[in-house]
Amino acid sequence: MPELDGFVTCRQLKRDPALTDIPIIVVTGLDDVDSINSAFEAGASDFIPKPINYSVLIQRINFGLRTGQVTAELRNSKLQLSAAQRIARLGYWTWDTQRDIFTISEQLAELVGIDFTTFGGSLVDFINLIHPKDREFVRDVINAAGHSKAIQHIEYRINGMAAEIIEVQQEIEALTTKNQLFVTGIVQDISHKKQAEKQIHRLAYFDHLTGLANRSYYQERMEDIIKPAQQRKSQFAFLFIDMDGFKNINDTYGHHIGDMFLQEIAQRLKLVAREIDFIVRMGGDEFCIILNNITEEATVAEIAKRCLQKLEQPLILDNQQIKPKASIGISLFPKDGNTEEEILKATDTAMYMAKQTGKHRFIFYSVHMTNQVKQRQQKANMLREASAKEHFVLVYQPQVSLETGKIVGVEALARWQHPGKGIISPSDFINLAEQLGLITQLGHWAIKTACEQIAEWQKAGLPYIQVGVNISPTYLQDPGLIDSIQSILQYTNVPAKCLQLEITENGLQNVSRIEIFNQLRALGVKIAIDDFGSGFSSLASLKQLPLDGLKIDKMFIDDLLINPHTPLLLGTIIGLADALNFTLVAEGVENKEQAKIMMGLGCRVMQGYLFSRPVPGKDIPALYNADFILDNLGDYIPGKIVPARHYFSRKLKWGPIRFQQRKMTWRVCLRRPAFVPLQPKTQNIGFRLASYFDLARMT
Repeated sequence: MPELDGFVTCRQLKRDPALTDIPIIVVTGLDDVDSINSAFEAGASDFIPKPINYSVLIQRINFGLRTGQVTAELRNSKLQLSAAQRIARLGYWTWDTQRDIFTISEQLAELVGIDFTTFGGSLVDFINLIHPKDREFVRDVINAAGHSKAIQHIEYRINGMAAEIIEVQQEIEALTTKNQLFVTGIVQDISHKKQAEKQIHRLAYFDHLTGLANRSYYQERMEDIIKPAQQRKSQFAFLFIDMDGFKNINDTYGHHIGDMFLQEIAQRLKLVAREIDFIVRMGGDEFCIILNNITEEATVAEIAKRCLQKLEQPLILDNQQIKPKASIGISLFPKDGNTEEEILKATDTAMYMAKQTGKHRFIFYSVHMTNQVKQRQQKANMLREASAKEHFVLVYQPQVSLETGKIVGVEALARWQHPGKGIISPSDFINLAEQLGLITQLGHWAIKTACEQIAEWQKAGLPYIQVGVNISPTYLQDPGLIDSIQSILQYTNVPAKCLQLEITENGLQNVSRIEIFNQLRALGVKIAIDDFGSGFSSLASLKQLPLDGLKIDKMFIDDLLINPHTPLLLGTIIGLADALNFTLVAEGVENKEQAKIMMGLGCRVMQGYLFSRPVPGKDIPALYNADFILDNLGDYIPGKIVPARHYFSRKLKWGPIRFQQRKMTWRVCLRRPAFVPLQPKTQNIGFRLASYFDLARMT
């Protein structure tokens, strides 16, 4: 081979990656040691000198093939192992304890982000890769491994690339070979596992919406709070916070606004609580704060006060302004209970009492509250039974036109007919029915019973009479309301115009869907605002809502003869009703003075004890034929008889006069003389006020 000898040929063959595992046998006439060394340095698998012994050659070839196959398999296994270690983020190290030679695998070098070739090669170099707070611990474990036959399992942190902290798990085992001690460690990156564990812990113990601790975490944490408090004989306070009217927020603005609302509430609670306190979202709109290391109730009261002030600041969510309200119940450990169950029960009782006494407040638990809660629970059970068995009746109060003296409609009023306590008024059970979720069922029953009564009156010979039924805002939100009313009207064959649904002003604010009213009006059902003037309705809402009538609240009628501003307000309401073409009814009229002044102001339809108390349906036919014309109705509307010397500032004459009544000065324009002498020979001459059309306070 003059140009290319066998050694060069062997080298060129080994450069080809495809021939890496192919065995190469060099056959040459050279048999000196240098030639043999040159052959193996060139990459030969075997060397055979000439002359060739073919039997030996065949055996060498077979041996080479087997060796090549094993080598290839070994190389593949090594590559697979390296890939598996890389995927598993696994590496290893070996420490020769006597010579302090510390070697690491390429995978471990890659894991910690260093160049494999530049690693120092001592235990100290490896310890320097570990997080400073874990170095001493890991060094002690590795040094002690040589004295233990058991495999050591530890977890620690390594400083990775770009200031990254890697959490690793390591298993250490000591091996003795020829009186030499080697310690081997397998290191695996478990950072993702740790993150998953933290995420699982967070899902299990923290509320995903607000980020606060959840009920599961609360139950575990309470044990850790109670035991130290018992040992130290210290006390802590438990605040149970329930957001008032949260359901209305969801119903009115949607659940996405409700979620944003709860998130904001959680953030506000974090601002109120101290670092040592524990805040929990118990579920829904219920939260609790555990105040640790409390020495006196005054401190708890101050925190609860700040909590209410913070929570009740207005919120702007998605361009909607909401003013949160909250009720807070407070109990103290160990005064109000020694266990988690006792503390929670006491706090819940106090929170319930805060709601029952007007909401938007905090109340400390006291022992007598337990009896009140038991009574409430008994009443709730009785009310559920009454609802199931329909132990309710409707009574009807006439609405009278003073122009004709006849009944023009009635209002249906629900009464609970308790088998033991007799008749119970709605003020004693309607709120409870709302809280128990029975109000929809009760509303359906009231509409059905009222329509059946209208049909009975018609069969008895009366014309169809309009009946007003009070409806809860919750029932108006019932998706089955329209179909239910439609089927009731069809079943009873009552004209829809005879049914008027009445909703309070405050309740009207909780009904966001105007289409509900439009659908009811499309059926022919009438809608009126009950107790108008007692809530916070805006005039703009009256213009937008499809309404038929207003009912003036009784508090105005009671105040009519006392407060000089009341007639002015009533005149405004009556003018508003006329302008919007609403029917108008004055409720709670109890005497002729009230009736005649209201008529003078322009209100023609009234209801109240002056005409009739609420009566059973069977009594309405007799009342329907009664004459409710007031005596002396006309220009002269009698007023209260009073001594003239107490009220007149000058002689009575035609036109405007002035008089003083209960430290108030009035200016009254009379249409004709209203002075009627009753005792002309005495100083206590009396008079009666006639009807008037212009009333204003004199300054």
